[in-house]
Amino acid sequence: MCTLSVIPGDNGYLLGMNRDERIARGAGLPPQVREVAGARAIYPTDGEGGTWLGVNEHAVALALLNWTDLSSPALHTKKRRSRGVLIPALIGSSTLSAIQAALANMSIEGILPFRLVGVFPAERNIGEWRWNSVQREFLLHPWEARNWFSSSLWNTLAEHLRGAACRNAWSESDAGSAPWLRRLHASHADASGAFSLCVHRPEVRTLSYSEIDCTSAAIRMKHFVGSLCTMPPHTEVEIDLVRDISRSSASAMNLESSCRSV
Repeated sequence: MCTLSVIPGDNGYLLGMNRDERIARGAGLPPQVREVAGARAIYPTDGEGGTWLGVNEHAVALALLNWTDLSSPALHTKKRRSRGVLIPALIGSSTLSAIQAALANMSIEGILPFRLVGVFPAERNIGEWRWNSVQREFLLHPWEARNWFSSSLWNTLAEHLRGAACRNAWSESDAGSAPWLRRLHASHADASGAFSLCVHRPEVRTLSYSEIDCTSAAIRMKHFVGSLCTMPPHTEVEIDLVRDISRSSASAMNLESSCRSV
């Protein structure tokens, strides 16, 4: 795992995510509509029921990245549970505060370090939960375009190299569009390799690219199996929004205040 890009808009958002994984694990299964806690949700799976990305009918999206640049001695603890169980357990939630509560009550002991990013267009917030295998941390980000990067080799270097590629791409005339986002996630930053956005290593590569397009009427997920640089065929799944994703400024201020106190 992975490169994640979130591009918020006035009436929704665009999200793209590369899944960088060991080739031996396989590409997994394409996205399907599922019912979770009474809500319809779309997500692909790793073949074992876990996932790295999902979105529900409330337009809430969750994306999972690993977190390797840590020095905690607990990182040497043997893995007992997959990170992939997190999103299926949470994706039925309709608000940031509901996910906050669900995570607070969830035992995550034995799960390796992760960053879980949540996109909440009705609240115009982006949340990030971090777990270093010892402590939990929550960050609240503004409703602005943002990227996250992870690498099994070195997150810091991945952020430096991939971050530069992302910043440079914003000078292109169609920056922020879906075709632009796909070109960005398919890019090799002058040479394909371990730290390009589209990863090519002997044992690890970009196995899929998933894109969520959330508008004021519907949510659409496009899922490309294989390295996006080859423009492989894709699966497309769509669900209608259960409600409008606009919000009042007063409710937003109240939610932001409650989240910062967690």
